[in-house]
Amino acid sequence: MAEKKYFKDLSRRDYIVKANEIVRAEGAEALTIRRIAREMHCSSACLYHYFENLEELLFYAQIGFLNYYLEEIQRAESGWKDAWDLHIGIWECYSRAAFTYPTAFNTVFFSDMSAKLPTAFREYYELFPEQINMVSPYLRLMLETPDFFERDYQMCQKCVEAGVISEEKARIMNRLVCLVYKGYLKGIIDSGIEAGQIEERVREFLKDIKLIMAALADDTLGHRDLEPIKSLFEKMHK
Repeated sequence: MAEKKYFKDLSRRDYIVKANEIVRAEGAEALTIRRIAREMHCSSACLYHYFENLEELLFYAQIGFLNYYLEEIQRAESGWKDAWDLHIGIWECYSRAAFTYPTAFNTVFFSDMSAKLPTAFREYYELFPEQINMVSPYLRLMLETPDFFERDYQMCQKCVEAGVISEEKARIMNRLVCLVYKGYLKGIIDSGIEAGQIEERVREFLKDIKLIMAALADDTLGHRDLEPIKSLFEKMHK
């Protein structure tokens, strides 16, 4: 996609970079049309040559916060040995990033603009090609899937293909885990969270979703976090 330029030799990338800087430093509420015009040394009207409105610029600016999630995955994925490691590991990386930047993740995945994520994701990495090496093929497929629940199901499908859960149970797992995540994120957005509380909240979230996974798994593969829970469930139902 050729990057169009209009006034003052500006570009969509320039606006996104500046908007991201403002949001990181002061929060999304600090980004206004007047503020971005002042920072870019242009008129307020110039914004509309590059974006439909301020909401679209804010959406693109906050896609950059996904890099924290992708960096987390890069560090962790070498230690994943099986389908459960992959599924739990991705949720751990995702929840840590989302609980650290809740407003950004809510905007990108749950705002009215989120339907544009597949197109926006591709365009973003065309504008910032230096960041594309952080995205593995399966993650790119997941992030280019429009619906939030279906994005997670891309990972659930890996468990189905590995034979550790049935298709029917995977759909149930997908729905329950996503709903639990949405509850955690809403709680953080509504009540806030201190930096020192993030890891504890991630652990609580992982504990809850592992209960769901263990209850539905056909084979835990002896996973240290799932097998004891699965065994307990089986004893309870004898």
